[in-house]
Amino acid sequence: MSYVRGDGGLAEARRRKHRRSMIVIAVAVAMVLGAFLYAVTYMDRHGEAAPTASSSCDVTPTPPPQSIFVLNVYNASDRSQAKQTGIAMKSHGFNVGTVSNDPYKERLKGIGQIRFGPNGKKNATEFVKKYLPGAQLVEDGRTDDSVDVVLGDAAPAIQSAPPTTSTPPPGCSA
Repeated sequence: MSYVRGDGGLAEARRRKHRRSMIVIAVAVAMVLGAFLYAVTYMDRHGEAAPTASSSCDVTPTPPPQSIFVLNVYNASDRSQAKQTGIAMKSHGFNVGTVSNDPYKERLKGIGQIRFGPNGKKNATEFVKKYLPGAQLVEDGRTDDSVDVVLGDAAPAIQSAPPTTSTPPPGCSA
């Protein structure tokens, strides 16, 4: 004879169903917790939730030091080159003032002169001199920090600066 249970195995079936439900719930909770931890570490790595991310996105470009003083460009040669040199110097960040013929009406055979006063000596030697190597440095009696570039017959053509594209730091939108 075979042994038959009185409840027909319903109690065992309920226990299996309960066990399966608990396993499914445990796996679902583990997956939600894993997704949450992944999201937190992703945001920390990519700067989206870091406290300094908003401050690093507020980038204010600082003006180049050569844009603080006025640079005048004069022509003292037989060639007409002051206008093109003024455009090129402006593309390099200079605050170009007057572009004209030499007010002293000199004719320079060499590269040219860089004229400045006592307050403009640093501007002339640090910022302007590298564009006209070999130019004569002439300190005159002016009291401001302006600098004059006076182009002679042998002055080289100064190339304009290539255009720059500003890209936002990583984690910032454009």
